[in-house]
Amino acid sequence: MDRSNQTQAETLVRSICSHLLRLLNTRQGSVPQDPLFGVPDLANVAGGLASGVTADIEEEFRRVISQYEPRMKNPRVSAQARGSEVLTLAFSLEGMVEVNHQLIPLQLSTRLDGSGKLSFL
Repeated sequence: MDRSNQTQAETLVRSICSHLLRLLNTRQGSVPQDPLFGVPDLANVAGGLASGVTADIEEEFRRVISQYEPRMKNPRVSAQARGSEVLTLAFSLEGMVEVNHQLIPLQLSTRLDGSGKLSFL
């Protein structure tokens, strides 16, 4: 990949990351033009989660990313093993991004804190 392609890919990835942060930190119902934009309030779910709730969050993130971030192809979301922080959840977001008619992998690690705010690691 030459320098101009790297710059284009880096710019695209930064744009996708910025949009994902905005999307996944927006509460459903808070955007009047589209009440389904964003995710349900997750402030009370981090820490002490049952596996079923974690699977529901994974599916909701995947659904929202598929619907509102079409530049990320085939998004996959999976919970990561928790470290010593009991009030946070970690997720891996994976998918493909097309740059110059070539698919490149994109993998992001996220953290959902006790207040329901998502950030990239």
